[in-house]
Formats: sequence, structure tokens, C-alpha cells
Amino acid sequence: MQSIRKILFFTIEHLKQLKKKRATLLLLFLFPLVLIGLLVGLAAGLIVPDENAPIRVALVDEDQTTESKLISKLLTETANGQQFIQIIPATKEEAERLMERNEISTSFSLPEKFTDDLYEGESVTIPMIGNPSRPIDSFIAKQLVDSLARYIAAAQANILVINDYAKETPMTRDERMEMMFDQFIDFTLYTLGKDRLLDEELLNNSATSSPLNYFVVSAWFIVLSVWLLSFYIVLHNDESKSMGARMMLFGVTIGQRVAARILVSLLVSSILAGVPFILLIKLLGIEFYTVDFIRFGLFAFLYAFILLCSIALIDVWIQSKKIGLLLQCLFVFVTILVSGALIPTFYFPQEMQIFFSYLFSLIALGWMMDLVLEGRNYANYTSLAIYAFALILALSMSLGWKARWNR
Repeated sequence: MQSIRKILFFTIEHLKQLKKKRATLLLLFLFPLVLIGLLVGLAAGLIVPDENAPIRVALVDEDQTTESKLISKLLTETANGQQFIQIIPATKEEAERLMERNEISTSFSLPEKFTDDLYEGESVTIPMIGNPSRPIDSFIAKQLVDSLARYIAAAQANILVINDYAKETPMTRDERMEMMFDQFIDFTLYTLGKDRLLDEELLNNSATSSPLNYFVVSAWFIVLSVWLLSFYIVLHNDESKSMGARMMLFGVTIGQRVAARILVSLLVSSILAGVPFILLIKLLGIEFYTVDFIRFGLFAFLYAFILLCSIALIDVWIQSKKIGLLLQCLFVFVTILVSGALIPTFYFPQEMQIFFSYLFSLIALGWMMDLVLEGRNYANYTSLAIYAFALILALSMSLGWKARWNR
């Protein structure tokens, strides 16, 4: 109880301290908005494709059978009715030249013996070459090819089952091949002729499908992170060893002061970030109900708490204030970078993306994006709660060890 009173005392003192620094607070409020607005605007201009420039994909038919030509024709015609993607038939050499001139994002091919492998039950592989200068477009095209591969696998399974039963009948081989071809045509027309392939897999990337909403949420996320760090730094007071000794005599611990600093930074940043977020949701016309605001607020709170605890850990263990400040700024920058707020994670290598998926900032922003852009009606806080609990333990033990060390 006594410890809680001391934390509340320092919390009130920190709030008074912020009240005295009105000019600093104004700069603290405006600087991240201007800086992040410029950075996100630059990133959006580089990343978001022009609406009049669809993703161009080259299709190379190396098999040149009736079945492969049918798939090529249907894919090309289906893509012609789409606004964001264009599939063009090409030879292998033409696809290479187009890739070198940066005129296509990806090329994929129907390999030799594609039809024979399909009918004989062999694994069908669709080679794909992405354009390294267009990673997001290549990723979207990969979703298209993966979807095509799944449909081909389903068609192959159906055709093989029919073929096995047909072998038990007195049908000749030519009759069976003709029947299998008819089944292949029926399945292909059902799959591709109704635009199902492209509609399901075309644009799962929020950075290109909803660029304005995506970058508004990203900018808000970055500003929140910068405010959390800024308020924590502003509330830090250098004290002499004699002052530290006197405070210890009065029973004041480092942990109580750190807890008060985290509490005030969390409170002030949440208020400053919460009001603009509500206004942005209204201006963007996004359907966001009370329960959605609660879910989003919980994710923002857990993220902010984890970030502040991490910043406090650096503050506890690094004696030099200048080095500590540098490490804290680097930590926040890396946290923002790996979250995908500044640069979508599609730009990072696949191995890094797998590792980043376990980091708290990417988890938090991912759920925030799902709530705002995808309209999720559920939420999972387990991962962030584990992070928060682990950091509370780490910070508590660190403060305890440092208190004993100072004695």
C-alpha cells in the first residue's frame, strides 16, 4: 500500500512537470506528426502502384498442348477484365526481355510434359520468376500462381479418380483420354471461366488494396511509438548520488519512479493518440463500433505497455544516459521498422518475415490492421499478454538486482 502511494505521488509530480513544459509538449506533439507524415507519404509514393498501371504477369506455355493452351487462353482472357492485374502470353525469351526492361512483375510457365504429368498422377510444378525490383507485385502474383496450382491439383485428383474407374470398363485408351480431356475442360471452365481464381487471390495486400487507410493507421502507429518514447525521455530527471541516497533513506525505490514514469507516459500518450484515432476513423468513413474501439484500444494499450517496459529495461541497465538514449531510439526505430508500419514486410526476405512474425510490434499492428481494414469481429491477445507478463517479470527482477547492487 505504501509503495502504491509513492508511485501515485511521483505520478502526480510527473504530471505537474509536464504541465510546466507546455512549449516542449507542443513541439513533442507536432514534431512526430510532421516527420511521420513526410516519411509515410514518401513510403506510400514509392510502394503504392499507380491505379492505371496494373500488375503485368507473363505466362510462358512450354508444353504447347491443347490443355495448356486452354489454360493460357482462359487465364489471359479472365485477367483482361480485371483492373489490377494483366496476364500476357509470351515465350521464354520474351519474358526474360520484359523482365530485364522492368515491364513485368513476374513470369510463370506451364512446363514441358505438363499435360502428361497431369493425366498420369505425377506432381505438377509451376516455375515462377519474380522481379526483384517489384517485390510486392511479385508477392501478389505468387498468390495467383499458388491458387492456380491448388486448382490444378484438385483437377488432377478428380481426373485420376475418373480414370481409375474408367480402366475397369471396356473403354479403349483413346476413349478414356477423350473423357479425361472433357473432364479437364469442364473443371477448368468452372474454375477460371467464372473469375473465381482472380477474385479470391488478387489483392490480399492492404498496402495496395486500401492504401489510404493502411498508411493512415501506419502513421498513427508510428506517432504513438514516438510519443511513448518522447514522454518517457522528457520525464527522466538526472539526479546526483547524494539525492539518490536520500530518497533510498525515505524508502523510495527505483522501481517506484520507473513505474510512475511508465504510467504517465502511457496515460498521456494514450489520450493524445486516442482522440486523433477516433477522428480519423470518422473521417475515413470506416464502420467501427464500440466493441471495435475496445478491441483496438486493448491492442494499443498492450503494445504501448510492452514498448515502455522495453525502454525502461534499457534505462535500468545502461548507466550512460547518452548511450541509453541512443539505444532507446534505435530500439523504437527497429520496432517500427519490423512492424511493417513504415515499409510493408513484403519487402523483407522470406526468412526475416518468418522471424518478424513473432515480434510484438508486428503482432500488434497486424491485429490493428485487421480490425480497421478487414473488419475482424474477434481478437486474440494471448501473444501480447505473454510479452507483457514476461517484460513485467524481467523489469521487476532487473530493478531488484539494481537496487541490491546500489546498496
